Amino acid sequence: MLYVMLFQEQKLIDAPLGKWDPVVDLAAQSMRWESFGMLLWALKIIDGVPRYHVRFPQELLFQATAIVPAFPATITGFLEFFSTGEGSSSPSHRLEEQEFRGAINTAEAWYWRARAQVVLDLRESLKGDSDDVKEARKKIPSGLKTIMSNMDTALSQASIRASTDGYIEAIVGEDFGVDGTAYRDLDDHMIRDTNDIAENRLAALSWLAGREWDFERGEVAFIHPLGSLWHPQE
Repeated sequence: MLYVMLFQEQKLIDAPLGKWDPVVDLAAQSMRWESFGMLLWALKIIDGVPRYHVRFPQELLFQATAIVPAFPATITGFLEFFSTGEGSSSPSHRLEEQEFRGAINTAEAWYWRARAQVVLDLRESLKGDSDDVKEARKKIPSGLKTIMSNMDTALSQASIRASTDGYIEAIVGEDFGVDGTAYRDLDDHMIRDTNDIAENRLAALSWLAGREWDFERGEVAFIHPLGSLWHPQE
């Protein structure tokens, strides 16, 4: 698949060394390392994908590609090799369909769990008897109210499916287990990080499946219409 750089990507590559803004350019794009890691894994340049609360080591990704940020030609050369050059047709860089499908299923499971946390957090914020909270509850659509009331049951069922299909290592408290802790009990930083990891990895897999590359935070679509946790088992 031919890769065409987005305007923002080309702008960053063309910028003089040391001219990237720490907030606008670096912090905003920091989790795209997870997308990059998935692409390198799909090209069989690196082995394995870290668990969904663990980031790809940036040093590993750099070392695996021979890309040197100070020399933009190393970036374009890498892209050309795998889009139109020898790497685009080499069997040694071709992922098996079963591996690809398994990666999609796992990413979708963790992304579903991340989106479910948004609903749980909203439900928690609507507890209380203050006038503001009462007014906020009135504005919640009936469909969302139904989702919130059924979320605990859905989460329990999703955890069982995820464990059975091998997308998670363990169930903790009828929830996805993360190193012995239930997902819902993680601190805010870990919840945000795990959400971003799942989203950016799924975005890369979506692109490999033929979807558009660019996306807004929180708007990555599932590849399976119902997501891997809810589509019929094969």
